Amino acid sequence: MKQLTFQHVKQRLILVTAIVALVLGGTGVTLPAFASDTATPTVSTATPTGSQTLTQAQYQHATATQLAEMVRSGKVTSQQLIQLALAKVKQDNPQLNAVLTMREDAAYSEAAALKDTGQPFYGVPVLIKGLAQELKGEPATQGLPYSSNRVASYTRPFVTKLQSLGFIVIGQTNYPELGLTNITDSKLYGAAKNPWNTSDNPGGSSGGAAASVADDMVPLATGNDAGGSLRIPASWSGVIGLKPTAGMIQGDSASSSMASFAETKSMQDTQTLFDNMLSGKVTADAVPQDLKSVKIAYSTKSPVGTPVSQDAVNAVMRSVSFLKAQGFNVEQADSPVDGKALMQAYYKGATSSGFAANSFARSAFKRDLEPDDGSIMTYALFEASKKLTSDDQASYKTEVATAKQQMADFHQKYALYLTPTTATTAPSNTDPAYLPEYVEKMRDISSLDSQDQMQLIYDAWLHGLSKSPFTQLANMTGEPAISLPTYVSGNQMPLGIQFEAATSQDRLLLAMGDLFEKQGQLKFLDDQKQPATGTPAQSTTPTKKPTVTTTSPAKPVTVHFPTQIYAKTAVNLYRDANLTKRVRHYRAKPRTKSVTFKVLGVAYSKHGTLRYRVKGGYVTANSKLVAALYYQKNPGKVRVISRGGLYEYQHLAFKQSQRVKHVKQGHVLKIKSIKVHGQRTRLVLTNGHVITANKQFLIKK
Repeated sequence: MKQLTFQHVKQRLILVTAIVALVLGGTGVTLPAFASDTATPTVSTATPTGSQTLTQAQYQHATATQLAEMVRSGKVTSQQLIQLALAKVKQDNPQLNAVLTMREDAAYSEAAALKDTGQPFYGVPVLIKGLAQELKGEPATQGLPYSSNRVASYTRPFVTKLQSLGFIVIGQTNYPELGLTNITDSKLYGAAKNPWNTSDNPGGSSGGAAASVADDMVPLATGNDAGGSLRIPASWSGVIGLKPTAGMIQGDSASSSMASFAETKSMQDTQTLFDNMLSGKVTADAVPQDLKSVKIAYSTKSPVGTPVSQDAVNAVMRSVSFLKAQGFNVEQADSPVDGKALMQAYYKGATSSGFAANSFARSAFKRDLEPDDGSIMTYALFEASKKLTSDDQASYKTEVATAKQQMADFHQKYALYLTPTTATTAPSNTDPAYLPEYVEKMRDISSLDSQDQMQLIYDAWLHGLSKSPFTQLANMTGEPAISLPTYVSGNQMPLGIQFEAATSQDRLLLAMGDLFEKQGQLKFLDDQKQPATGTPAQSTTPTKKPTVTTTSPAKPVTVHFPTQIYAKTAVNLYRDANLTKRVRHYRAKPRTKSVTFKVLGVAYSKHGTLRYRVKGGYVTANSKLVAALYYQKNPGKVRVISRGGLYEYQHLAFKQSQRVKHVKQGHVLKIKSIKVHGQRTRLVLTNGHVITANKQFLIKK
């Protein structure tokens, strides 16, 4: 979750520009890749030079450090790595929605111009988070629907530093509106999917980054963390997530709760990135000579009194057993900080997000923010920002100062504090960020006084907070923390453990991660058996990463797509894959009369967005706008919606002479199985008869 620095209401007119620059500053995304029916200019025609000497599988199992060594030794070119990375994104992203935009031409050009000056990540492709990590000329929407055309006017120091280390930025990853939630979902971009099980969310707000790393699109993807935004998705996606000390990293402020870093799968990559991204404003302390002399406290108690799953308890207790076996002194001890009071202060600070968002709304609409303009929480925070007082500012500062002192005292006895990273495994994508009852209350939040407004915001956020109550402490105190992927649940989903250390003790966290990695305690999706998309992995037995070689040819990329689609809402037909030259507009119609298209093939926009090629041009592949005309999975029960009803047949061929029964509109039918006949699917009823699987005739009940 992303939380911004608290600002007093009387200062808002003076500080709005500073807030926007700090939080939303100069960012901008061309148009969202999977949440819009529009896109950017011409289709990329750039191609890498040279013969590819690395297979897709070899690329996916290499670390960023290994890939840089290959480029430097001439075993592979940077352009070839980009080609492999883009192929993986284009293959998997339609199912994951982890990547928003790609800069294919620019990436190839930058790789060709790159000179070897000893950069640690020489020629390695990387994805950057779409929020607060601006790259000039790239999207900068902040996830706000009314800011969808905004483009970055400059490159942030953090990104400039990444490029100086040899990274080639190939695109931006998905995130929620303003980074405010612990899941990645928004009106503008839609939900990201978890590579372990696409029914679940990868976490937030750096969810697209975590999903892209877990899926092997890139070995490393950057993000930021102001309330757990790196560590929460690291826990739910099974990767490593380090939140450095406040101000430790290039471009970060020592007074801000936000820290920038990355999602990784290798402690060597994590360590190397950390060593080379230091700002110089804060000094990282050395690791104790005897690591096992470090005393560790552990807790599985939620700081806000909410339930903690048995999986989270198991994850911590297994690590406690491991640490004791390694010779560490580990004791049970809860944090001394009042978790509820800390979160109440956290939400007061978050009101500045709503105030900043309103400045964009006024620019777009010439009026203040309204409930339906974006996230309901953004609106609630804006309304709450208008009624905060100087006493609220003072209480915020007092609570933060108290927590910092309490944790500083705590670390005098315990150098490390071990908890679950999250209280549960990843939530389903059907689980809302805010429960409906609170959404309705927040629509009327302007009528409440300030105290009741803040209580409503706390109550509304509690549904999400209860899944991840352990991460915010490190942000409010400025302390470093790391999430390690040590546990896989019975339903084959990851859950991380979190170590938190005293300010400037980042290297101690890295040393602990290195210990867990060397002792085989880290579990990644690569280590699991990977069945078809949408089903969880079946094994938790870790295996060593294969040795990377450079001989076998790469396997071709296969993209699966429906043979026919229908428009779920209004759509446009375009002449080009970038959707810039409109040929025709189709109005929204009921399902029974909606426009349908035969899919002749697929294409990609310049930024890697999947399009369907149909007769006369191209249409979006956005699942919110179009869908497969025929059911692809057994819907269980269906209701006939066609006014003329439909026929039951004896066989899959649907010959008129084999009609058995006519079923009228409104009837509900039970489905036994689904069968494929030619390029279309049929539904087999429990009575053995066969009916069409066309969604213009049927709706899932």
